[in-house]
Amino acid sequence: MTDRLADSVAVVTGGARGIGEATCRRLADDGADVVVVDVLGERAESVAGDIATETDSETLAVETDVGDEAAVEAMAERVESRFGGVDVLVNNAGIRVDPRPVTEADEDSWDRIVDVNQKGVAFCAKHLIPLMVDGETGDGDRNGSVVNVASMGAEVGRPDWAQYDSTKGAIVAMTKDMACDHAPDGIRVNAVSPGYVVTEYHLPDDPETAREYREEQTTPSADGPGILKRAAEPREIADAVAFLASAEASFVTGTNMRVDGGVSAVGTGLDWDPE
Repeated sequence: MTDRLADSVAVVTGGARGIGEATCRRLADDGADVVVVDVLGERAESVAGDIATETDSETLAVETDVGDEAAVEAMAERVESRFGGVDVLVNNAGIRVDPRPVTEADEDSWDRIVDVNQKGVAFCAKHLIPLMVDGETGDGDRNGSVVNVASMGAEVGRPDWAQYDSTKGAIVAMTKDMACDHAPDGIRVNAVSPGYVVTEYHLPDDPETAREYREEQTTPSADGPGILKRAAEPREIADAVAFLASAEASFVTGTNMRVDGGVSAVGTGLDWDPE
């Protein structure tokens, strides 16, 4: 544990599972009070409760669909009422739809993925960035940080992933523009683009099989992805988010940090065997 985010309030969307949960735990380990925002309300409550028990951080869980602006506004009001302001916003919430080319994608799937992955980032920024400037926690500190979670898919072409990857590409573009807009307020805005990450989305239901699968995917192998030839653990992405959220990244804004094991550098992988 460190104190590099001591006296900070961090809001993490999609915080109930995967990268979001790992990020909530990492920011709390760094001293931040954490708001766990997720459409899975009971799971968010569980994560918030665990963090409060295991650390000195205060926590709050808020069930929220980030694609619903009214729900996001209500969430922001609860955060302000509880903590007075916000120092860190991690826009991690996102969904996937069944992979398919655009010639087979229907309007409903487009609407839903854009609402959550793209509009959700904008809605959370719209209602929480003002709390970095005007709230009791942020007022006068002028050190707010927004981290938007994009994807390697914003950089690397993949068959059938146009819907998901286009929303992540939009996040990268939005990040740069938000950084320009909010620099005068002392707020830095960056993106993180994860590569292959083993989360609950990928794991089998059986705990033992899930453990074996996680170990297999995160261990370098001859046919593994990228330069490191393996998938990441969620905590490895959370580490990058924590860095960008902290004062250690005080001169970093408007950038997209690729945390992808080298996939965007070389594509599918290199011809070498870790054995």
